[in-house]
Amino acid sequence: MRQLYVIGDPVAHSLSPLIQRAMIRQTGAAYRYDVRTVRPDELADFVAWARDGGCAGCNVTMPLKEAIVPLLDEVDGTAAACGAVNTVCIRAGRAMGHNTDGDGLLDSLAGQGFDPRGARVLLLGAGGAATAVCHALTQAGAARIAVCNRSVLRAETLAARYPGCAVAGGLGDLARYAADSELVVNATSLGMAGCAGFDDLSFLWAAPGSATVYDLVYHPRQTALLAAADGLGLRTVGGIDLLIRQAVRAFALFTGVEPDTEALYAALREPLGLE
Repeated sequence: MRQLYVIGDPVAHSLSPLIQRAMIRQTGAAYRYDVRTVRPDELADFVAWARDGGCAGCNVTMPLKEAIVPLLDEVDGTAAACGAVNTVCIRAGRAMGHNTDGDGLLDSLAGQGFDPRGARVLLLGAGGAATAVCHALTQAGAARIAVCNRSVLRAETLAARYPGCAVAGGLGDLARYAADSELVVNATSLGMAGCAGFDDLSFLWAAPGSATVYDLVYHPRQTALLAAADGLGLRTVGGIDLLIRQAVRAFALFTGVEPDTEALYAALREPLGLE
């Protein structure tokens, strides 16, 4: 029985064990999955212990996603581009870092019937999650991504890394870009339980009726952004879908086994309150 963990601090609230254990039960993979609190000052020792056979891999959550990168032997292209790792696989004593968020987002959009090729996107945020989104959508052929962030400098820095990116400024710019977007993605913590919310959601009124609004926040399930978009008749996707999709990608990296995603959603419907 090979051991997997989700590491972070705090980490007890993580939904990763629920999702990963459901996939282990479904596939019969010879793994067990547990929570392990790892503080930033313990991270180097944890990685060394894992390399020495302590575990087969781990998922990485805050505040360790960026700090773990220089401690690994290798990272994939997506993780390198994002500067953050959320999945580590131990192979022959080497620690390999991956970032499954971007591919998870593309899988989620495909499940919703949304093709990002040629799409115009309004992206809220310029941190690690926004970088993963921007990288994935650019790779998938999005025509234009307008980045809006409280720190304009961070938005400019992110936009400068990818062709076809622009910087959205104030509320007027948000409305202008929303009116010309097929996809609006919130990659900030705004609206998350315990965090501040949006000051103004009126930019959504400008979005075309065919637009999709995707909020990476999954607690609460129905954020103020999603509620406002629902009220306007726009298609909405909550962050719980990305959480599941990126976990599926991580599980395949850990085990080499592809779970049945449809069966997984059925198994998680009640415990995660899926519709």
